[in-house]
Amino acid sequence: MTVENRGTKERPRWRYSFMIRGVRYRAAVPEARLKSEAERAEVEAKKAVFEGRYGRPSGARDFVGFVENEYEPWGKENKRSWRNEAYCVPRVRDFFRGKTFAQISPLMVEKFKRTLREAETNRGTRFSPRHVNYHLQILFRIFSLAVERKEVAAEDNPCKRVKFLAECSRRTRYLLDEEEPRLFEHLVDERAHLREMVTVAVGTGMRLGDQLNLKKSKVDFQRNVVLVPNSKTGRDYPVPMNQEVREVLLKLARANPSSEYVFVNPKTGQPYRCIKRAFKKACELAKIDDLHWHDLRHTFGTRLAEAGFSEATIAELMGHTDPKTTRRYTHATDRAKHAAVQAARPRAYIEEQQKDKTAKVVSMGR
Repeated sequence: MTVENRGTKERPRWRYSFMIRGVRYRAAVPEARLKSEAERAEVEAKKAVFEGRYGRPSGARDFVGFVENEYEPWGKENKRSWRNEAYCVPRVRDFFRGKTFAQISPLMVEKFKRTLREAETNRGTRFSPRHVNYHLQILFRIFSLAVERKEVAAEDNPCKRVKFLAECSRRTRYLLDEEEPRLFEHLVDERAHLREMVTVAVGTGMRLGDQLNLKKSKVDFQRNVVLVPNSKTGRDYPVPMNQEVREVLLKLARANPSSEYVFVNPKTGQPYRCIKRAFKKACELAKIDDLHWHDLRHTFGTRLAEAGFSEATIAELMGHTDPKTTRRYTHATDRAKHAAVQAARPRAYIEEQQKDKTAKVVSMGR
């Protein structure tokens, strides 16, 4: 055994040092008080070398302590989505309270997933698969940060062996042409401020948060573009202004000269924060069912697709970084489907109809 005492008999400092396949391994064993204890530590170290575990993080860090002291401060500083994530982190933290990283197994993560599926929201409904997956994504990111900070080995992340739930297909709802006039009829009086906002939303495809936080400095009337602040990527992307959008933004810029923001609540002098309730009421009065504010963004993308614009153009105008997101708009729309099936009508049937029409015209002429 290659074990030696670097201290004294009264205060021993045991160390081991051995070589395997030309590689030297050495370490102190501060817990050892006797030579036999240091020798057992050396045996365990050699076993770890042969099994490929030597030098790997042990995962002994307390999970909740890591989340509170490292993940949460990191998330507040680095994640743009932290305001939403902050509501979910406590649920993740509390479920695994009292566990170390090494004690969290794929089976335990599956149990967490099942618990979320069976839990009820404040409204008495079940969590959607998307919401369950969002919690799992947070747990995955916590482990990823622990790997980056050498608390856990990458292959010990249990989330890698847990499947996410299949999510329902995304919404395909958008503002129909016949619904738009009805909606604008009710954007008056206490909801008059929504008229300009809806016009800009449909004309630019901006997300609600990006629109409410839009600053005048991002509106370039000389180039006739809006530099949309993309809250997801942190990078602005330009969207040209059509005539209606330009007129609305000019009007708002002149109406609130002292504010740096475009959409300002005259009662507070601050940007609007919550408009969904007023929009919902306008939809109810207009008898428009199941239309959310974000569907106005879908309206923009759908109208571009129906007009025949390319996937690349739509992606740039909507600030997409993932081609899959854009393809939901470039897939065949309802109008395109109707036109397609008309093109597939039986030729013989069409010719018979034409002959019948011609015969009727001839008979009427007689």
